[in-house]
Amino acid sequence: MDQQRQKIRKLDNSYTRQRERDFQHAQAAASIRRRRKKRACLIMAVFMFFALIFAVQIVRAKVNYASVNVQITKQEKRAKKVQATHKRLTAEVSQLNDKNYVEQLIRDRYYYTKPGETVYSFPNQAPKDVNDDDQ
Repeated sequence: MDQQRQKIRKLDNSYTRQRERDFQHAQAAASIRRRRKKRACLIMAVFMFFALIFAVQIVRAKVNYASVNVQITKQEKRAKKVQATHKRLTAEVSQLNDKNYVEQLIRDRYYYTKPGETVYSFPNQAPKDVNDDDQ
């Protein structure tokens, strides 16, 4: 076979030279296409990587935002309860500063009487226990 290859020679004319240039040009173009394709794939991979990172960040931010909104709602409810309790206790303190109210409270709860006063209890009215609250 080596002898046959040695016997075959390329023709050196303008047609074969043109075909050789066209073939080399096609190979160079194919090589450039492969490099460009690799480069495009690499750029797309980098882009997709950063897009994925940004998407994860956005999802985390939305989850944190929802969590904060839930906490805000809970704290607002708690604040309303505390304000209602504060308002009730403020009213109670102002009542305890009233001498007539305190006197009536002591008489009802602890069965105190003024000197010379007589207390009558009726059978259908149960007396309040000393430990009961007015609430």
